[in-house]
Amino acid sequence: MIQDNEQPGNGLPPAMLRVGGLLGPLLNAGVPLGPLWLLETRGRKTGAPRTVPVVVFRSDGERWLVSVFGETGWVGNLRAAGAAQLRRGRRAERIEVTEVRDERRAMVAMRLRRSFWFIPFVRDAFAAGPRDGAEAFEAEAGRHPVFLISDAGGGLA
Repeated sequence: MIQDNEQPGNGLPPAMLRVGGLLGPLLNAGVPLGPLWLLETRGRKTGAPRTVPVVVFRSDGERWLVSVFGETGWVGNLRAAGAAQLRRGRRAERIEVTEVRDERRAMVAMRLRRSFWFIPFVRDAFAAGPRDGAEAFEAEAGRHPVFLISDAGGGLA
């Protein structure tokens, strides 16, 4: 079951909560939905497990997590823990992450925006458009936390 760790009023569109509620059970059952995975973290305040659907974005041979909606609950939990689990059905991978705050943050956000230009949630979350240059994405990079994913050595379960 998807446990939403997002609080109302944090910038996450209500429609996204409904979509997440639909995608979560499918991902939990192991249905592959493109780049979507379940991100499992521990709540930074409660320690309770939290699960949310996320896009694992691939660019330049690396895997990235980009918070399209900014400072969401999973971002805070991931910052606090530095590690999480990606899961689809019984397939699970323990990951470690490093938050990226240099010029790569804007470049990854730009590539994600260009790759998913047709998805309304992504389109509405960015001020910069898919044809805008790096400068436009650099100007709003602080609104979209970006994490570089590395294998935590646990591999796939």
